[in-house]
Amino acid sequence: MTADLANIFLVFLAQLIYSCADLGQRVTALRYGYGWHLLTKPLFLLILLVPGIGLAIQIFVLSRYEVSKTITLLGVFAVTITPLLGVIFLKEKFSLTNWIGVVFAVVAIFLVSSRH
Repeated sequence: MTADLANIFLVFLAQLIYSCADLGQRVTALRYGYGWHLLTKPLFLLILLVPGIGLAIQIFVLSRYEVSKTITLLGVFAVTITPLLGVIFLKEKFSLTNWIGVVFAVVAIFLVSSRH
């Protein structure tokens, strides 16, 4: 595996961890209700720690890979992974128009981050 592929995989893994933590927070909040009382729930507090793993991976990648590429990849993975998790686990509805929007968002991220 080349260094670029390894870095891309690690960025994907970091974003997957972020998105899964968001999903866990949402599921926990739906279970117990939204409010300050969530901070008394051990499961919710544990889930709050999970993004730290993603951050550690992201910092590692940033130490050896270009910032512009790392942040671009995080954006692309965020707009693709998060809707998929919502559809699969939360049974959210995503229309064809929504998916076209995801494609446009990915294209926009690449255009904004391009050097030309």
